[in-house]
Amino acid sequence: MTDVVFGYDVEDVYNPTSDDALLEICRIHVEEGVPASMFVAAEKARCMRERGRKDVLDALARRDVIEIAYHGNYWGDFPEPATKYGAEMPFDQAVEFALSVESKGLHDVAEITGQFPVTWCCHQAQQSLPQQYAMKLAGVRCWAGGPRGWIMNWLSWPRSNCVVSSQGSSSMEYDPLKPDEEKPAAHPETDLRKTQADFEARLATTDFVSFVGHPVCWVTREWGGLWEYATLFRYGSAGAYPRPRISAPSQPRTPRDTQAALEHLRNLLRWLKTRDDVNLTNYASLCERDEEVGQRWVTWEQLVSLTRRMTQTLDAIEDFGTSFSPADVTGMLIFAVQYCHAHNRWPAQIPVQRVLGPVEEPMDQPDGVTADRRSIFAGCKAAYAIMMDDRRLPGKLRASRVDVGPAELLHLAARLVLDFEDTGELPETVTTGPLQQLPGVIDTPTITDRRFGSTNMPPDFSHEPLWELLRWQSWSYRPAVAQR
Repeated sequence: MTDVVFGYDVEDVYNPTSDDALLEICRIHVEEGVPASMFVAAEKARCMRERGRKDVLDALARRDVIEIAYHGNYWGDFPEPATKYGAEMPFDQAVEFALSVESKGLHDVAEITGQFPVTWCCHQAQQSLPQQYAMKLAGVRCWAGGPRGWIMNWLSWPRSNCVVSSQGSSSMEYDPLKPDEEKPAAHPETDLRKTQADFEARLATTDFVSFVGHPVCWVTREWGGLWEYATLFRYGSAGAYPRPRISAPSQPRTPRDTQAALEHLRNLLRWLKTRDDVNLTNYASLCERDEEVGQRWVTWEQLVSLTRRMTQTLDAIEDFGTSFSPADVTGMLIFAVQYCHAHNRWPAQIPVQRVLGPVEEPMDQPDGVTADRRSIFAGCKAAYAIMMDDRRLPGKLRASRVDVGPAELLHLAARLVLDFEDTGELPETVTTGPLQQLPGVIDTPTITDRRFGSTNMPPDFSHEPLWELLRWQSWSYRPAVAQR
């Protein structure tokens, strides 16, 4: 069964007719009973309210079919692209900046539409892990655009690499020397055959498909403002005043063309409803299926089992009705070792604390390390304090007499647990050889299929800091395990 979500980027603030298109799309989904997820930019929501479009906002309030997602505070004139500040600021500073920009927009969307957004998806490829973590902290349930599973303890589904267009033959291209030339009306039957072929091709490579559309594309040929991006972001961030407002005139589609495009959408929904291998759903339903209870514990025996497997292969593990990231298992080991030092016994139950991976380059000791028992206990106590302060694993740590990264800390703590389990005694010293520093998932499409590109970056902008942070957060990645 393939999960299929219809998502619409509700973002264009400069073409009033895009409000009419959004209203018609909502009506079609309600009439056909097919869920739709509306990715609403706060700037667009504020604009619809200013225009007095209560009819559109009422249509968005149909919770039985329409859910609200978040598409950023600003569509055009946002102060600093998340891709840029996410690459240039320290992690915590970037998270704080993201919250200062996005939390206001998030609550505007909730107030105006009457629904708190269930998921977040970036606009114009403006994304970075600090921004994504900020959205989690702000209370958004999941991420539409990440790896399928959990990362940074946030449930996510892909988007960019599993997309099929719901717009049919929509095109943004036109001849500027012939601005009044009409676009021929769309052919719903031809568009449906093309979309069906695209859908079948996606099914061959993925078990999740995101149909993506932009309401403005049902009513305009020229996406007003798209051409102004190069001017607005000529420095990578919005330029000095006078700044251009993105207000280029738009070339409308003919009423006949628009109706044909809407007919294609209705035909597409009806065709999908006939398939028994498709689950037409939305992000709220996906969360209900895959979200987990916040409080979870493992037994000592389960921790020993997880530890043996994690030290053999650094990667996520599925077991005991859930999954565990390398950061999860390392965090449980840190808890167990510091508990042993504080209480002179091993814990019978260990809390699962879903911590982040490191947000700084993990220290690598390529020749391995040797640490005495005192250093291991001291290191785990220090790491536990960092976990409680920052909800993450340290990238590097002074463990009393030795410096370690997360891989070394995992193996040192594991050796205390496993040696005690095997012999009943704690080792005096532990020596590790060269260790795998990053989980194996970094070499799979789960990580490699992500993207950070954007048209809004300055020339010669390096995306490497964004990729580094994603690779480090592979420590926090784990697959989703259905709970219902």
